[in-house]
This record gives sequence, C-alpha cells and structure tokens, in this order.
Amino acid sequence: MARGERVAREVYAEIGLAHPTEIPIETLAYMRGARVRDVRMPGAQGRLARLGSKAIIAVSDAVTYAPRRRFVIAHEVGHLELHEAENQIALCDEAKIDEVYDQGTERESNAFATELLMPRALWAKRVDVAKPDLNVVAKLADEFQVSFTAAAIRFAKLCPERCAVVFSQDGVIRWSAAGREFGHWIQWGAKLDRYTLAYDYFAKGGVGDRPETVDASAWLASERLGKDDDLVEHSRPIPSLRAVLSLLWIPSDREF
Repeated sequence: MARGERVAREVYAEIGLAHPTEIPIETLAYMRGARVRDVRMPGAQGRLARLGSKAIIAVSDAVTYAPRRRFVIAHEVGHLELHEAENQIALCDEAKIDEVYDQGTERESNAFATELLMPRALWAKRVDVAKPDLNVVAKLADEFQVSFTAAAIRFAKLCPERCAVVFSQDGVIRWSAAGREFGHWIQWGAKLDRYTLAYDYFAKGGVGDRPETVDASAWLASERLGKDDDLVEHSRPIPSLRAVLSLLWIPSDREF
C-alpha cells in the first residue's frame, strides 16, 4: 500500500469517520492543525505554510467549484501529514493537484487526498457492478462530493471489471487511467479514432448518452487485437473544457 493511502486511512480512523462527507473538509483540516484561508493566488490553487505547530492552508479564491476545492484542501492536508520536515511547501498548481500526477511529494499528497475523500473500503462494494458505466460514476461523485473526473478515475482503478477512463480534449487523447487488470495501452497524445464515440462529439457536436460497443482497436494500441475484438465505451462531453470523458470496459467474456 502506498504511503499516502496508508496515512489517509490512519487519519480517517483517528477522527472516527464513517463517511468522508460527515464533516466539512475545513473542519477536518482544523482538527489536524491547519486553518483554511481563501486568498488571491495567481498561478496556483493551493499552498501549505507552517511554522512549528501552526499551519495555514491557502486556497486560491479562483477555485469556486466545491468538489475541486475539497480536493485541493485534502491535498494540502496530505502535505501536512506526510511531509513534516518541510516548514513551507511550494505552490501547488492545478496540474500537480490531480490523481493522474505521478511525481514525488505531489504524488503522495494526491494519493492521500484520493483515499481521504474516496476511501477504498467504502468504494469496494459500490464499484463492484455487473455493467460499468458513467451513470454509476455520477452517483458516486454526488455521494462523495467529488468531481465527476475524480470519481471516474477512482472507479476505473478500483472496479473489479477491466476498466479505463480516458480524457480527450480538442480531439486528442490527453491522459488515461486504468485498473490493474485492464491489460492494454492507450496512447496519450494520439488523435481520436473516428470509430470512437468520443470522436463523434468533436466531429458532429454530440455523443449518445448510452454505452455502446465499439472496435477495441479504435482505443487500444495493441498487436494482440483481432479484427472482431470489441469493448464497451460510454462517453460524456465536458463542453466547458472542450473535452470528453470516456469509460472503457472490456467485458469478462472478451479474450484479449
């Protein structure tokens, strides 16, 4: 188990929470020794500053989306709990406060925030579904007060089915996240294949609201695929970001 996730579990247990939404994230931060302040912070979303036993979590006043603000605060609490040798942590920009970010102390703090807000123990049963789709993800996002994107990443990684989530912007695959059993590579930076549902949004301005079967080769970069191999895609547009979020599911009866 990663250190960030382990420490988040310890904090969760020490506070005695049954569900992460039981108390405001600002209250949790205060219980761990930090006061939260909204401040003007160009170019960054969060910062932890401390001296001795006192700490301030500064959150950019530009972060107005409540689920995003919760993740930023949880991320900075992660720095507080994990990186005690630092008296002052550098500014954390949007790219670093993200479950996909995978470098150094930011990776640990993101893992901490993810486990604190979306505990594996609570998600395990909720993601064990017969037919994964984004409707399940949306319900989890609402229940745990996290963003749709954060919930989709967590779902893909914890679902016992073979799932991956893909974020495409302006017709290009920007990033993806998959569960351990997914077993295939998705090429970041590649243009969307015209046989994907996500492509339809950028080409035609719309995408269906139901999961559909598509050619596996339209998404997966693999020489193991046969011409008849397929998977299930469920895509939803994010117009404000000129983007589409896609959940890919390889059903258990597929042999690739």
